[in-house]
Amino acid sequence: MKVSLHSNIGKRRRSNQDYADSYQSLKGQSLLILCDGVGGHQGGDIASQMTTEFIGTRFANLDKVLELETSKQWMATTIAAANEHVNMAAKQDESLAGMATTLVLALILDKDQATIAHLGDSRAYQYANNQLTQLTQDHSLVNELINSGELSQDEAENHPQKNVVTRSIGGGGMVDVTPDFTEINLNHIDMLMLCSDGLTNMVDEKTMNQLFDQYWQSNELGDQLIEAANQAGGDDNITIALASCFNTTSYSKEEN
Repeated sequence: MKVSLHSNIGKRRRSNQDYADSYQSLKGQSLLILCDGVGGHQGGDIASQMTTEFIGTRFANLDKVLELETSKQWMATTIAAANEHVNMAAKQDESLAGMATTLVLALILDKDQATIAHLGDSRAYQYANNQLTQLTQDHSLVNELINSGELSQDEAENHPQKNVVTRSIGGGGMVDVTPDFTEINLNHIDMLMLCSDGLTNMVDEKTMNQLFDQYWQSNELGDQLIEAANQAGGDDNITIALASCFNTTSYSKEEN
């Protein structure tokens, strides 16, 4: 499997509160993690890095092979533990009070299967047969209003509470940390993408699809997506994790 990680501060932020990495277990399974510090909360950068490294370290020390159902159990248990870890750190340091982060994970079980878990509005997409498809649904106030029929998609674009998430890691223990799971079959999928909303708020799906069509077979895709987000205004940090070549036994990781 080939993994590439890309992160950029954007044009308007003073710090990068996103964090992403990938890990391998002792049995050779792979995990992609992407976090985005929740806007408006101090310590978002610490929450995102702390969550990524906590989950990643647990996975790297895992000495059993996870199947579909056990992967969900492991992810749910580990996410709950990460939430306690972040909240405890916030209690011990007043400057980090309320720190929180979104989370999206992709656990590659084998060349055929993967399990995705997420909290918040960081997303997972698959690219197959020249079509980019969103796999996750945002845990956000605006998305709930859309689903209830109280907001249209157009109204949601400029809603003042667009960035309010309803599930996250941290936040002082007052936020729902129940992940949603998505099962995917990796057969015939060309690429899997995890991304923060710094990409999806700036670049529409049609444009992203065009960039995938043009660059997915090169090493330029991540950079091109980040460039598109910055060209559109770069209002937030932009972070992307890309995975491909699921049917190969070798593992490689690039960071940019």
